[in-house]
Amino acid sequence: MKQVAIYLISFLTALSVHAEQNIAGSNVTITVNSNTNLQVYIDSKDYNFVNAATNDIKATITINNLETGQHSLLFVLTNPNKSGSTRINTIFNLRYGYDMNIKLNGNGSLELIETRKIANSANHLPMNNSDFNYLLRNVRSQRSTNGKRTVIVSALNVNNNYFTTSQVSQLLRLINSENYRLELAKLSYPQITDRSNFNQLYVLLNSKASKEELEDFVNNYNEDIDDDMAMSDVEFSALFRSIQQQWPVSAQVSSLSNSFNNTNHNFTVYQASQLIQLVSSEENRLQLAKLSYRSIADRNNFSQIYALLNSQSAKNELAAYVANYTDNSNPAVAMSDEEFNTLYRTIQQQWPVNSQVSSLSNTFNNTNYHFTVYQVSQLIQLVNAEDNRLQLAKLSYRSIADRNNFSQIYTLLSSQSAKNELAAYVANYNDDRNPAIAMSDAEFNTLYRNSQQQWPVSSQVSSLSNAFNNTNYHFTVYQASQLIQLVSAEDNRLQLAKLSYRSIVDRNNFNQIYNLLNSQSSKNELTAYINNYGGDNNPHMAMTDANFNSLYQSIQNQWPVATQMSTLVNTFNNTNYYFSTYQASRLIQLVDGESNRLQLAKLSYRSITDRTNFRQIVDLLSTQSAKNELEAYVNNNSGGGVGNKLPMTDADFNVFYQTLEVQFLPGEQMISLTNAFNNTSYNFTTAQVKRLIPMVSMESNRLRLAKLSYRSITDRNNFSQVYDLLNSQSSKDELDVYVKAYRD
Repeated sequence: MKQVAIYLISFLTALSVHAEQNIAGSNVTITVNSNTNLQVYIDSKDYNFVNAATNDIKATITINNLETGQHSLLFVLTNPNKSGSTRINTIFNLRYGYDMNIKLNGNGSLELIETRKIANSANHLPMNNSDFNYLLRNVRSQRSTNGKRTVIVSALNVNNNYFTTSQVSQLLRLINSENYRLELAKLSYPQITDRSNFNQLYVLLNSKASKEELEDFVNNYNEDIDDDMAMSDVEFSALFRSIQQQWPVSAQVSSLSNSFNNTNHNFTVYQASQLIQLVSSEENRLQLAKLSYRSIADRNNFSQIYALLNSQSAKNELAAYVANYTDNSNPAVAMSDEEFNTLYRTIQQQWPVNSQVSSLSNTFNNTNYHFTVYQVSQLIQLVNAEDNRLQLAKLSYRSIADRNNFSQIYTLLSSQSAKNELAAYVANYNDDRNPAIAMSDAEFNTLYRNSQQQWPVSSQVSSLSNAFNNTNYHFTVYQASQLIQLVSAEDNRLQLAKLSYRSIVDRNNFNQIYNLLNSQSSKNELTAYINNYGGDNNPHMAMTDANFNSLYQSIQNQWPVATQMSTLVNTFNNTNYYFSTYQASRLIQLVDGESNRLQLAKLSYRSITDRTNFRQIVDLLSTQSAKNELEAYVNNNSGGGVGNKLPMTDADFNVFYQTLEVQFLPGEQMISLTNAFNNTSYNFTTAQVKRLIPMVSMESNRLRLAKLSYRSITDRNNFSQVYDLLNSQSSKDELDVYVKAYRD
């Protein structure tokens, strides 16, 4: 007797209360892969395979409404060419709300697959004869196979359309393509009201591979969707209508890309398919299908998205993308379209090119900025030189929110060597900023020549300081020594030697740098710096006087105050910039408003190299309350960690609130509030949030904002008060689930 291998796969999922009337009994489907005569007995009762659905050498029979509990199963196989028979038996248990698929393989092994009994489609009535006949006529009237397929796909994607197996069979017979029949059969399965008969569709497929693929799809189909993850119907409908009304198509594609890239948005496959079908271009659909995968709450059903693509090459590309997808993409939210467009125009108008490159480098180095691949490609294309594009492509990688699409950046480079260098950079990239990889020879030579050609010396020192301060650059001792020798003054060499230490990958060779210094006092000072490097004090060097004066004059000449304020905020947020207390105090004094000074004082604290002197910054504030607030901020952040979040000051909040109050265009307040709650620099009290959210009236918008606001709340023990802003219990329940599942 052959050894029996039993594989039991249990999908343990909660049953829907609404399905109880349909799941009292369980269905057992038995498939036999054998050309021998057989008899099947369940609890000693003989079940006849004479009328079973056949597929080559397979035979399938379904036994409906079998009682739950333990059952015995016996197969008796008789080979007419041999004497005697083979008996294969086992015990299986039917649980309430579950069906059982039993497969007898040709080698005598058994597979027992337990699946949750599907109640969704069984609760619905199939399309009535009148409507179905109209659909049938509509499909027949299409001249091309693609046209027929499109009509069928549209019908199957309508949420309230349900079909019998017989109806789907009639539709599939109007399509001759094997691939299309297979896709449509898969797409139809969630809408089938009599799934016990679904195996009748197998005979419409010609190849054994197609039949087995459909069978595997059915066996592995999982209708469980985390409803707390997927967007609510109300919110989705609002989003769908908003994008549907946009024009031209490029605007729709941009909005759809942002929706799929927004980590606060998650969709069912059905919702994603509805959105993707708003555009017709194959290229756009493929792009959106890829972007959507991150957000899909029911990925077991993702194969339905393939039906939206016409060409096999597009389907293959999507399949490769899914196969290689990992959920370790950068979790940050990409910059909003509005903010990006402002940034893009600002850099576009700059001149000469080196100013653009400098601004783009600063932008990609700003850890508060994150971009989609599409946004980054737009920025990089502002410059033409290959070496500049390569440099920016590397810098951009940190900020990419959809790294699975980063391969698109390679197309911006002309030479294969540049593409290879970028690929090597990405392969060795480490988000922990482990300085393991030194700059490539090609990149170093470019940097060296650029620095060598600069004049006067102060410009060289400034460029070299920026290079050593750039946290994306790492050097060997030999490379650093080449750069330092571009200047001859002892004090400049000492300054650069100190700055270089952070970026050195072979510090065991760093003593060679000492040979570039003439005086023993300089060597001793460098030794003291290294010995103290990495201690409790900020180990970074403050900006050189030349660089600071240039920065100061640039901001001083800006107008109006809002522009100065924006530039100062970006400056203090730039992790490549460090300042002495004196430098920071001069920058802060460029603005007069108490609330502005307080905000900048907080932001500056990260970048201060001599924090023991930070008291001088406190003295720039006029009111005691502002001084107290700054001191509390410093106390909570002096340990180097994030510390407790401080809410927006009353003055800042009132200005912000008044700005929102005067907005009147449709959706303008919603966009502003969404951006505010997504901005990690903003934090609010529950009381402040309770004032902001009522600015919008739709329940779905309030629910969305309540979710987004939770990240920024500084007094979460009071957050239950936000629930009072919602009318329906379902919205409150949805918010409660979100809050309980939230992880900072």
